[in-house]
Amino acid sequence: MHTVAALWAATASCAQWNFTLDTTFRTTILDENVNAIHVLPDGKLFASGRIRYPGDFSVRGSARLLSNGQRDFAFPMFPQTTGSGKITPWVDGKFYVGTTVVRRMLPDGLIDPTFVTPGTGPYYAWSTTGDYHVFPDGRVLMSGSHTLSDTVRGFVGSYELIWFTNTGYLDTTRTHRNANGPIWEFKELPSGQFICTCNCSQYDGQPVSKLFRVHSDGELDTNFQPGINWGNIFAYHGLPDGGVYVGGRYKSAAAPNDTLYLARFMADGSLDPTFIPPLVAMGTLDADYGPSVVHLLPWYNGHLIASGEFGHVDQQPRGSIFMVDSSGTLTNAFTSFQAGVYLGQFGNSAEIVQVVQVSEDTLYICGAFVGCNDGTTNDTLQRFVSRLLVSELPTGIEQQANAAFSVFPNPVTTTATVEMERMPPGTLLVLRDALGREVLRQRVTDHYTTLTLERSGVYLLELWDGVGRLATQRIVVE
Repeated sequence: MHTVAALWAATASCAQWNFTLDTTFRTTILDENVNAIHVLPDGKLFASGRIRYPGDFSVRGSARLLSNGQRDFAFPMFPQTTGSGKITPWVDGKFYVGTTVVRRMLPDGLIDPTFVTPGTGPYYAWSTTGDYHVFPDGRVLMSGSHTLSDTVRGFVGSYELIWFTNTGYLDTTRTHRNANGPIWEFKELPSGQFICTCNCSQYDGQPVSKLFRVHSDGELDTNFQPGINWGNIFAYHGLPDGGVYVGGRYKSAAAPNDTLYLARFMADGSLDPTFIPPLVAMGTLDADYGPSVVHLLPWYNGHLIASGEFGHVDQQPRGSIFMVDSSGTLTNAFTSFQAGVYLGQFGNSAEIVQVVQVSEDTLYICGAFVGCNDGTTNDTLQRFVSRLLVSELPTGIEQQANAAFSVFPNPVTTTATVEMERMPPGTLLVLRDALGREVLRQRVTDHYTTLTLERSGVYLLELWDGVGRLATQRIVVE
């Protein structure tokens, strides 16, 4: 079955991508990890994690890097700055960053005073950190396990999914949800629902597995039954057809003898039989953690980039990053790529925690690694953050998809028309700004689709079907 899938993939798509180290970018970070990075409007990088530079007596939660990776000494330490967790871009160059709670940051990476630190307002006390989601209007949904004391509305005690206003105060108009254990990572799906993982067996008094789905208001969706009964889940990528990719290290009741690192679940929670989960192993990698997949990045033509900590995928050398197509077949991308081992205070790591695409030809990777080998260049001076150049762009099917996808006029002032010769099932158009933030999502119902564009700038328009991203095109709004 796997051989047939591989043959089909090789026949149907000849797209190839090559990722090489940009050796003009190097950091001087000594310890311990970088969990997330964000490109600022001036081209500098905001790095979030546990970061220590030469001369530091303690770790800092964030740092600002120059465009060549070197430390920006003009950027102050805490309490003027904050960080450690994931970063979510917002509007006008602002962004959110996870700490023990969530903070909103200004475009220069300093704290936005118009968003109070959750916990300084009434009714809420932080307990256990989980994940967070930012809505377009700036409201925040946060997971973990937290203590509420809103006696007026009856929310008293431990709650694991709670809402905050766009000023940082507990949202007293929402129904907060509880579980019998912390909720960890969660992510919004194209439907507006949320996929969640937890260290619990009940949610709102109803039984759940370690993976479950809730509606946009937090109510449990009982139609999703994946039966995950062991392990840890770290990453998701939702699909327009209701399916979802899930990365981590876990087991399903449907395949109790198989450890899954990357699998695709259908809308009802069952494993998608058309996707063959890759076999991930440590191989010869001399690190103390893993194997696991902790981050997923959708790529062109339904492909997916997965990262984490591992040395082999499907018995082939892949050092903490790999790419599969929509059938689960391993591609040639990142062959012999290897993130070097970081000898840390708490163990040896070679983990790529995040992969960020900033343009068609540039990626950043970050995590806990020292040294990086792209298969051709072995740069021992790479530390915790590296920049990768995409030297080959999609061909084959990708070019066919682009040929059937045109935008006019371009440049445009306010209204553009998207023309398609064919419409794959579940086709969506997603518009992103220069920083990769989604600013518009529109379903395609005709061969001609009108887009209303409100702000000037350079945008990337993505065409998606029920499997993944098919094509992209730049739009200039004047």
